[in-house]
Amino acid sequence: MLKKRKKIGLICSPGGHFTEILQLWEAFEGHPIFLITYREKATTNRGNTYYLTNILRSPIAFIVGIIKILIILLKERPDVLFSTGSEIAAPPFYLGKFLFRAKLIYLECSAQVYRPSLTGRFVYPITDLFLVQWEPLLKQYGSRAKYVGGLI
Repeated sequence: MLKKRKKIGLICSPGGHFTEILQLWEAFEGHPIFLITYREKATTNRGNTYYLTNILRSPIAFIVGIIKILIILLKERPDVLFSTGSEIAAPPFYLGKFLFRAKLIYLECSAQVYRPSLTGRFVYPITDLFLVQWEPLLKQYGSRAKYVGGLI
């Protein structure tokens, strides 16, 4: 039996969050994917990529960012949104969940060993699958978090 191909939106900021997405890239092969990130040298030339400006820069940047995210989600119609973190993930997660009924998967960044990230705490209540790379974080998040070990 063939599994239905799911459209997957990958959301992360450049740097370590983007590196973790790249380490998982093969897991998404066979599915149509798109990336939402900030424009930096490492994130260019990646194919189906949408670039946002930092949405926390100002109230105007936040409003413009929300509109851009809505346009992206309307165009792409994702089945799943996956993120390794940073603030860029929160608006697409909330819009994707409540307007598009997308399934949400969040992988807490490997740098978070003992304390939850601000983004992780913000999206935890709405995620369908919340993954941590360090066991001590299980106590911080609660029963819905799943320990999966580290990527590296």
